[in-house]
Amino acid sequence: MKVFISYRREDSAGYTGRLYDSLRGHFGDDNVFLDVSGIDSGRKFADVIQGAIHSCDVLLAVIGPEWLTCVANGRRRIDDPGDLVRTEILTALNGGIGVIPVLVGGASPPPAGSLPAALQPLAALDAHDMTDERWAYDADRLIRAMERLAGTGKRPAVMRSASIAAVVLLGLVIAGFYVSQRRSGTPAGDGTAPGVVEGRTLAGEWQAEVTYDWGAKYSEKLSLSVDGRDVSGTASFLGVPRGITTGSIDGDRITFETRTQETSGDFSQPRDVVHRYRGRINGDTVAFTMQTEGGSSQVPATFTARRR
Repeated sequence: MKVFISYRREDSAGYTGRLYDSLRGHFGDDNVFLDVSGIDSGRKFADVIQGAIHSCDVLLAVIGPEWLTCVANGRRRIDDPGDLVRTEILTALNGGIGVIPVLVGGASPPPAGSLPAALQPLAALDAHDMTDERWAYDADRLIRAMERLAGTGKRPAVMRSASIAAVVLLGLVIAGFYVSQRRSGTPAGDGTAPGVVEGRTLAGEWQAEVTYDWGAKYSEKLSLSVDGRDVSGTASFLGVPRGITTGSIDGDRITFETRTQETSGDFSQPRDVVHRYRGRINGDTVAFTMQTEGGSSQVPATFTARRR
């Protein structure tokens, strides 16, 4: 299925980038459309946008705290018939394309009375919350809702039941392990070999002051979750959170990637950029090297992240 993400750059760009990473990891790069150029006044891209919407199965309307109140030329942008976000959502609604409002940053669903008359049907749609604390869980729920809306769900009930049973069984095994550890008087995690770092040591919030090779300095934040050897979460680049992919922990070493896009001159031709992180964990610090591939800078950035 194909997905179109509608958003306001000044309202929810960071959350939208994270959502984009989550969705393309499931549906594939070619099936998730995101306008990365912020071209609210760029009418020359109208044909591209319209074509992408008409070819999609679901449109996600990402709504942050400032979605309704963004102003241009002394009026709310949502009240401007030429507003790109308004046009995107109306095109989907009028074309019979499924629309799901996605609430980020603690935003509330917009009341019908606060919307232009043409957009008021948006208020009647079930909104989906995305929260930092349970992002992966919320993303999975959103994907299932999208597949149901588009009629493309691929997991029959028997498979879901088997998956649930497997999770329950795994939970019982883990619980039994910890009970046996407690009864034997051996704390879980004791006997860890030197150089091995438990996932709970890494999981949490981290912050680093990063100076990039062109002289700019940003306070970057990392939000890390660990499941076995798999690492997920976000790592910000230039202050904007990016979803972590291919993350893993091996002993006291952590590696992962984040992705973004850059434009130069022609906003219709963004470049895919990969940031590869390698770090060594030492208590409440992680010494990182971040190498960028495909971007304008190829000089590695080195920095130390500290637990917040």
